[in-house]
Amino acid sequence: MQIILMTQQLTAAKRLCCETRHIVAATLVLLCVMCGISALFTYFAVVWRLPFVEQHIAYMKDEDMLAKDEEHKVNLQALATSIGQLQAKLTQLEGMARHFSEQSGIQLPQREADASGRGGPYVPALVSEELLGDEINALSIQLQEQNVALGMLESGLRERMVRRELLPDLMPVRGGARLGSPFGPRFDPFGRGYAMHEGLDFVASPGTDVLAAASGVVVKADYHAEFGNMIEINHGGELITRYAHMSSLKVSVGNVVRRGQAIGIIGSTGRSTGPHLHFEVRANNIPINPNKFLQR
Repeated sequence: MQIILMTQQLTAAKRLCCETRHIVAATLVLLCVMCGISALFTYFAVVWRLPFVEQHIAYMKDEDMLAKDEEHKVNLQALATSIGQLQAKLTQLEGMARHFSEQSGIQLPQREADASGRGGPYVPALVSEELLGDEINALSIQLQEQNVALGMLESGLRERMVRRELLPDLMPVRGGARLGSPFGPRFDPFGRGYAMHEGLDFVASPGTDVLAAASGVVVKADYHAEFGNMIEINHGGELITRYAHMSSLKVSVGNVVRRGQAIGIIGSTGRSTGPHLHFEVRANNIPINPNKFLQR
């Protein structure tokens, strides 16, 4: 490449030749100059701490801190809201536990501070990590206490349900029946004098279902010379109920029966003067007045 220079001081045009190597060298020199200026500027900025650079860096730091602080506040507020919701649910759960306790008669352990009877306007308060930590610890203790209380309530209810299933307190005749003869001494219906009646006689129409007074296992189901078609059910330990004079049986020895299940049909078999059910409750083979259970 050729460059022609023409000025008033020159009497004739001057021609300059510019080769490729000259262009490359000039480019490299320019780049070196720019890098040097940049390095010098950076050096001054770091060593001398130029005011406008420091202001820009400080502004960026402040902006970042403000953003983090705002995010921290939002997170704390969200956590505080969640704790408040949990506290409300815990209070509701405690109310339900008290209700079931009153209904079942099972006493729950008393807490030092009762959560009921609180109220007032909502006034937002400053939230801190320390405050939230204390609230979480208190809530954890309350939840543990509530778990213990509910466990006791559940255990008591289960025990009551089992006892209710095994206690012969259900009327053993479907639809009810008329009492024909009470428990205790009486005149023998066949004229053999004064005798002890060890159960209750329920008079009902032939074909009426006889029901298990409680859950248990059938230990006898056969014909007896005096009781006729008879069933005995063991309800645990030595507690047994006896059902006699039925026309037919619906269960066999070894069957597990549930409270209220039909086990036979009213009849007049064995030593009987007419259709009725002879019902006994025995503990350790000692007769107990069934009314003590049926009137519970």
